[in-house]
Amino acid sequence: MCGAHAAVRHLIGGILEDRQHVTIIDMEAGVEHLSRGTGRHVDTLLVTLEPYYKALETSRRCAELGRELNIPHVLGIGNKVRDAADAEAVQGFAAAHGIPLIGSIPFDDAVRRADLAGTPLVDAPANAAVFEIDRLAGFLLAN
Repeated sequence: MCGAHAAVRHLIGGILEDRQHVTIIDMEAGVEHLSRGTGRHVDTLLVTLEPYYKALETSRRCAELGRELNIPHVLGIGNKVRDAADAEAVQGFAAAHGIPLIGSIPFDDAVRRADLAGTPLVDAPANAAVFEIDRLAGFLLAN
């Protein structure tokens, strides 16, 4: 397994040396990939905060590790937010743990349907999740 982590670090490092492009890497939940050095070339870490205890705790640990690794920008994005109580839980947790929250993607069943159909979410009928993802992408590209 150590060889696989070294290969990922090398691949990411090569991709990210080209600063003219934006590279987005969707890593599995947890801190293992960061603790093995794959975050060395990262300038922005997006931490997903879902309104569930274990998910929030994982996001806290990821944000802490990102700061320990001196990643310049550690930002939070709420996900699967169903109602005002979920939004408040995510916002409160992010604030309590020093994670700047740049937005929240609402729970939208269109995401599940697109995944089951194997179709890109952007091909689904207009929906709140795609709207917020588009807004967040614009924010990130502008900053």
